[in-house]
Amino acid sequence: MEKLLVTDIDGTITHQSHHLDKKVYERLYALHQAGWKLFFLTGRYYKYAARLFSDFDAPYLLGCQNGASVWSSTSSNLLYSKSLPSDLLCILQDCMEGATALFSVESGAPYGDHYYRFSPTPIAQDLHEYVDPRYFPNAKEREILFETRSLKDDYAFPSFAAAKVFGLRDEVIRIQKELERQEALTSVATMTLMRWPFDFRYAILFLTDKSVSKGKALDRVVNILYDGKKPFVMASGDDGNDLDLIERGDFKIVMSSAPEEMHVHADFLAPPADKNGILSAWEAGVRYYDDLMSL
Repeated sequence: MEKLLVTDIDGTITHQSHHLDKKVYERLYALHQAGWKLFFLTGRYYKYAARLFSDFDAPYLLGCQNGASVWSSTSSNLLYSKSLPSDLLCILQDCMEGATALFSVESGAPYGDHYYRFSPTPIAQDLHEYVDPRYFPNAKEREILFETRSLKDDYAFPSFAAAKVFGLRDEVIRIQKELERQEALTSVATMTLMRWPFDFRYAILFLTDKSVSKGKALDRVVNILYDGKKPFVMASGDDGNDLDLIERGDFKIVMSSAPEEMHVHADFLAPPADKNGILSAWEAGVRYYDDLMSL
């Protein structure tokens, strides 16, 4: 039986935005050598996620923006890509006027991973000091960033892979409720509320095409690469946007740092990412698979 390791990135295999621990790299390579295929699924846009694996020799899949697209290191191509029409930006910007949160639109890999940011108020602009060291730490990384006062006028592409609201949790939830009243938006988009993995006081509201989720990304990969025949899946994650992925796992790993309501889904509750807890979880998953195959 084929075997596939599928994992979230932030808060699961790393607690740092630009670094993956050497022990995690080594374990991933050993798993590849033992016959495991590797699939990373993240909310990050492609360029931000790919730099973590720039020196990684094993083949892998990289799903970005909660599964809006999946890229294969073997073919250096996207397996698929999903997006939302840019005419929704009028609705989104209107709902953000006066907000104390940031609103960003990510074009996605097919359009060069451009990142448009709307900061509607001075309080929202103050949030730059929290996010920029994580996402845009130097001039090279900032090349894709476009500050805008009018997304509907400045956004240059016919569609976008993801939109994100970032701010203090209560403000993000308030904006979510406003967006949920927009039928033209809810009919085509899905909204996923998640914690900011680097500081739980803050939250991110993720907007993607209605057919996009991490679990559905796994389904698409199974159909494209496995002819619909699901391999054994060891799945891991640490937040609500990982839940439908974890539910599809044959061995389910939940990080102990995850919201408590997720713990019930775990076959293995792993120590947090800053303790490299995923390593013991993967060991347990491999043992479970080996025991299953020996029956």
